[in-house]
Amino acid sequence: MDNSTWTLLTAPKMGAIAIIQITGDVTTCLQQLTGRTSWTNSSLQLVQIPDIDEVIAVKISDDLAHIMPHGSIHILNKIATTLETLGIKKVNAPRFPEAENAIERAMLHALSIAKSPLAVELLLQQPALLRNASPTDADLARSAVLNHLIHPPKVVLLGEPNTGKSTLMNALTKQDTSIVHELPGATRDAVGARINCGGLVIDMYDLPGVRESQDHIEQKAIQLSKTLIAESVLTVLIADAEHDWLQVSTPHITVATKSDIKTRADCNIQVSAHTGIGMEELTLALRDEIVPQKCLTHDGPWFFSGYSPTEE
Repeated sequence: MDNSTWTLLTAPKMGAIAIIQITGDVTTCLQQLTGRTSWTNSSLQLVQIPDIDEVIAVKISDDLAHIMPHGSIHILNKIATTLETLGIKKVNAPRFPEAENAIERAMLHALSIAKSPLAVELLLQQPALLRNASPTDADLARSAVLNHLIHPPKVVLLGEPNTGKSTLMNALTKQDTSIVHELPGATRDAVGARINCGGLVIDMYDLPGVRESQDHIEQKAIQLSKTLIAESVLTVLIADAEHDWLQVSTPHITVATKSDIKTRADCNIQVSAHTGIGMEELTLALRDEIVPQKCLTHDGPWFFSGYSPTEE
């Protein structure tokens, strides 16, 4: 079955039900997977994939089918191995039979991979806005910003040791993501987490405190920090009332930590990770710095990632 492919439509992690799309000679694929020889288009069937799982399967058309097993990682791995054994290749190119044109297909694909909730309503508006539209420079600039709704941007926390970066990171993620210790330099490596900031999902990294050190491992971590800073769209400079701000040339905001102990005025936002003061304000500020409201509310087309103006 050289022309047959499969794509996982649901997230590649544990879930109640998974959806696998098969394209190509789907009748033969379904027969070899399940042993069932009779398939009618658009008719759901409860069938067994021998030694793996009982699944719901549907032949949508002569070249498109869906199978829906339980969402266990173990089951998905076994099905993937079986599909590979049958010569059905895995691809990351889902079909969208419900799409009426190329713009809708591109939009549905973007919708399937977008990580930020704010992307949903905006993407659904785009087929009407993009029809016969040619991008201006302003459109392309705005679209590059909005693409952060599809692909989470990198944001780094940067400050001197013992300024509360790790505690702030834990408060933002609501779990023990970073190492918290009163010993300066306790964070010896970059720690990352995915965070929802008012509808914008970002990848945030708690970077090691920058300081002079003879520790070879710590110096490697600081070098990694420099790479992440260069790749980030925003640096969150952290300092408490007892430390100075680090100097950076990249886009940044300043956040004063430990405001429940002592405040400072030379910052964009004051927070206390322990009491929660300023935490909601911080998440909204991160969102608005990366994807400003004027981009979200603009009535022009979004030439989103994965769409080409030639797809009419």
